[in-house]
Amino acid sequence: ELLTLVNKWYPLDESYAPELSEESWLGEDFRVDRRCAEALHAMLTDCMDAGCLPWVCSAYRDIEYQRDLFDNKILRVIDSGVRPSEAYDVAARSVAVPGTSEHHLGLAVDIVDYYYPDLTEYQEYTDTQQWLMEHAWEYGFILRYPEEKTDITGITYEPWHYRYVGIEAATYIRENNITLEEYLGKA
Repeated sequence: ELLTLVNKWYPLDESYAPELSEESWLGEDFRVDRRCAEALHAMLTDCMDAGCLPWVCSAYRDIEYQRDLFDNKILRVIDSGVRPSEAYDVAARSVAVPGTSEHHLGLAVDIVDYYYPDLTEYQEYTDTQQWLMEHAWEYGFILRYPEEKTDITGITYEPWHYRYVGIEAATYIRENNITLEEYLGKA
């Protein structure tokens, strides 16, 4: 189950319900799958000990919450001038359609630098992201949507989105510079 693939081609059954653990970091509460909670806490602690300030801005999301995020993105896309008939497809490039978000697994977290909370490609230049990109695999996490792999993942580059896959899989994925889709032979 740690390697369950969830994307626009492999949606997750809406009845999926992970066993969640309540976590707290920098005074913020969030929920993650209990199987990655200890590794996440260790990674965040070590990142902070290295002089960075990681902040979990999103973790587990249920289907209803994801639906709200997606619907809101469609409205923002239309407000930006995109025709309503094209808004769904444009929105789906950066926000997962309900049922296709890894956050529903409880194994995905969005981690940003506390002093730069914007979800933009510039996140990668923060000390927090530099540390995470170098060390996340040691804790079983991968940068899920790398810049050069958008055509494989179907999601634009997200230097803040980390997915727990376990240390063995994370090590292999990092050493071979591949995505989860490629690791599972579903690219």
